[in-house]
Amino acid sequence: MQSDKSLVKTIGSKIWGLFSLLKFTLFILFCLAIVSIIGTVIQQNQPAEFYREEYGKWAPFILRIGLENMYHAWWFSTLLLLLVLNIIVCTIDRFPPKWKATLESKVDVDARFIKNLLNNHTIVLQDEPVRVKEKIINILRKKGYKIKEADGAEGVSLYGWKGIIGRFGSDVVHVSLLLILAGVIIGSVTGFKDFGAFYEGELTTIPATELRLAVDRSWHGIPLPMIERKRKASDIQLRLDKFWIDYYESGQIKQYNSVLTLSDNGKEVIKGRQIWVNAPLSYKGFTFYQSSYGIAYDRVKQAQFILKDSKTKKAIAQPFDVDWNTPYEIPGTDYRIKVIGFVSDFGFDPATKTIFAKSAEHNNPAVNVEIYKSGKLVSKPWLFYNYADLFAAIPDSHYELVFKGYKGIVYTGLSINKDPGTNIVWAGAALMLTGFFMAFFIFHKKIWVKVRANSRGTEVHIGGMINKNKLIFERELSEIVESAKSSASEGVKK
Repeated sequence: MQSDKSLVKTIGSKIWGLFSLLKFTLFILFCLAIVSIIGTVIQQNQPAEFYREEYGKWAPFILRIGLENMYHAWWFSTLLLLLVLNIIVCTIDRFPPKWKATLESKVDVDARFIKNLLNNHTIVLQDEPVRVKEKIINILRKKGYKIKEADGAEGVSLYGWKGIIGRFGSDVVHVSLLLILAGVIIGSVTGFKDFGAFYEGELTTIPATELRLAVDRSWHGIPLPMIERKRKASDIQLRLDKFWIDYYESGQIKQYNSVLTLSDNGKEVIKGRQIWVNAPLSYKGFTFYQSSYGIAYDRVKQAQFILKDSKTKKAIAQPFDVDWNTPYEIPGTDYRIKVIGFVSDFGFDPATKTIFAKSAEHNNPAVNVEIYKSGKLVSKPWLFYNYADLFAAIPDSHYELVFKGYKGIVYTGLSINKDPGTNIVWAGAALMLTGFFMAFFIFHKKIWVKVRANSRGTEVHIGGMINKNKLIFERELSEIVESAKSSASEGVKK
């Protein structure tokens, strides 16, 4: 039983020793750098078909180990966890001895101890030891030192110190790294970034993130758990009240602006808030950034048509405008038209027999219309702006309907960001700056003074040490000695 405990203790000590090694820290950071590069090269969060087409025989490997969703893969989380444990172990390993050594400095020392310090001075003052001691205490306190005093067989000992927190700057940096890592993990797991095109007057539900632990993958029979994120509807809705563009006198775009209204659980909580580039709107962790604008690729405000004689190709009537999704009686006929669809760049997928916009550019615009006669649907054709005579819109008639033009709908492009870890990361960054300031600009200084009477007066031994920037300390120690010497007549012993 005892041997089992010893074995466990030995294994535990070796694991602890491994996590406290600087080489292990560098190894983890190297691994994180490599996989981050891989995550940059391999596009993330794409459908499985994309990886099969893009990476061929490597696709099964990519999908099996989760390289397509790397930042939520179990092994990436494991690397982050190892880094966190490494930082914790290093901090625990080094902090207690440092704390003990810093706070438990000896006060009562002999003159030989002070003389062995790198920076030391010995002076003799023509004054009483008690008065010399009080003068030196006042000098040190004016310099910001805290003082401890001890009486010994060889005289009075003084110990002064300041800048003790500078010793713990590296520990503060370690804690800040833990905060930053925690913020990054929370943000990557529970947050999301999205982009949406919003149209004036429309109410849009903002998505949220739902997490679940999935174990639907394996490697040689070993289950590979992953955190999966699913979108769900939140209680927050956004309405675009107005969008406009400001221009310079030269005609160049100066700024584009949106006026937004937010509702939470059906109640308007923010009404008519104007945003523009670099002036976002934030609410309950959601941030809405003015990102872009454009002309809608899937709808129009109004489409224009002209009715022609199918034989003579001459116009029968003046061009007429039809509002989106609004029935319109074609003048001089018993037909009615309704615009129900639009694509900016017509595309057709023969496999699924679906029509789609190949791009947001208006290269090959087309509208989908419904034609009614006496209230009955007789035709539902696509009419092309570039190919007016491609399809007969009105069957079994001498009419020809031609798509002449359209008025596009301007949308505002908003980037939607929710990152619950942002404030934690900022707190970690602020703490890291504090730690760096403590480590590099606050110096731990310690001074020992021995005051004792001798045949020539009062002998004073002054010496000290600093954890860094020794030149500054030498200058300060010399100033203390000069201040002590100027307080009385003295003789100097070299």
